[in-house]
Amino acid sequence: MKKLGIILLFLFVLSSFGVVLGEESSDPVIWKYKTSSWVLAVNTTNDTSYTAASALDGSIYYLDNSGKLLWNKNVGHRIVYLSLSEDQSKVTAVTGEKVYIFDNSGKELNNYKTFKGTFMTITPDGKHIGGSSSNIYAMVYKDARPIWDYKAEDKINFVSLTPDGQTLAVASSDNHVYLIKSGFLLWKYDTKAPVLSVAVTPDSSYLVCGTGNFESKEGETSNDFKLYLFDGTGKILWSKVIGYTISSVSITPDGSYIAIGSWDKKVHIYSNLGEHLREFKTEGNVLSVSITPDGKNVVAGSTDSYIYFLDV
Repeated sequence: MKKLGIILLFLFVLSSFGVVLGEESSDPVIWKYKTSSWVLAVNTTNDTSYTAASALDGSIYYLDNSGKLLWNKNVGHRIVYLSLSEDQSKVTAVTGEKVYIFDNSGKELNNYKTFKGTFMTITPDGKHIGGSSSNIYAMVYKDARPIWDYKAEDKINFVSLTPDGQTLAVASSDNHVYLIKSGFLLWKYDTKAPVLSVAVTPDSSYLVCGTGNFESKEGETSNDFKLYLFDGTGKILWSKVIGYTISSVSITPDGSYIAIGSWDKKVHIYSNLGEHLREFKTEGNVLSVSITPDGKNVVAGSTDSYIYFLDV
């Protein structure tokens, strides 16, 4: 009888282990969509009903939650950022010098010029634009008028603007990440390597950034290519050696979860404690990521020309 109990216990453990393996090996890709070229920017509505993405050739793709294409437009310029309004009525596409606004059926409502820069972002309400000018100036505009600027020491690669338009996080090739409020430097940190990506929470209590080199060759690694998490005062909470260029980062509004796009052809998910939770393999370098506010889903864009919608 004792032997039978041991056998049954052993079988139960095996079956449980099998379930765990099944869950871990289940396909995380809810859907994916093939675009015309490298996928540079991605975003999704808070409830994941709609996803927008842009390709290298200036195309915009707007899809529903099953991955069905609803409409596709080409603005003729490289789109670096996409914003979806909270009421899901508008899609805003930002290039290096122009903003295009579409309704959710793909009809163009408006477009206007901004200052020229290597990267731009826009708040969900469309009132504030953050970006770079003359490569090394971080700038914020309100209602198409400049409010303030801040000079970095080298090229600005990426910016992240809080929804109120007051605080700008800046990733620069001068090896620094900056947090700037209303034109005044709150803090900066020397990462010892070019900072390529950055994201700040709406209340600026957390900032995440990634380092790397856009000139990296296929498979090139470096211990200088790291992921960093800071609190709002600039205190470093942790850093992780990723080893590959980190071209995109995204953080949930409460700072609980972080998604990164890396040139190891993977999307990585971390907790704010520095735990590596999941990773997802693509067939190209991951150029863009956006995590949903609840941390359950991530949309990613890759040089394999696919948009991926993932179950985290």
